[in-house]
Amino acid sequence: MITTIIILSVILIISVFVNFNQIRKQEADAEYIEELENSNTDYYQFFTTLKSRMNESNSKLKQIDRLGSFEADDETGFVFTELRDIIDDLNKGF
Repeated sequence: MITTIIILSVILIISVFVNFNQIRKQEADAEYIEELENSNTDYYQFFTTLKSRMNESNSKLKQIDRLGSFEADDETGFVFTELRDIIDDLNKGF
């Protein structure tokens, strides 16, 4: 009878220790997951803002270059082409 009580007591102590460690690990994982969700939200907001700013910049550049003379030029035309490609890539991503 005493042997059974000792064995069950040891098992109970081990069980409490294991459960306590598991709870601590789960709380740490929950904090990590929350940080990941926040960083994903921050990145999404950043890229959404970047996309809208690039679209606004492209619109203003097209207004400035109504006749197309800058866009047709080799050096400045490169900038127009690169901006258009970047905007296309951003639009594909979202």
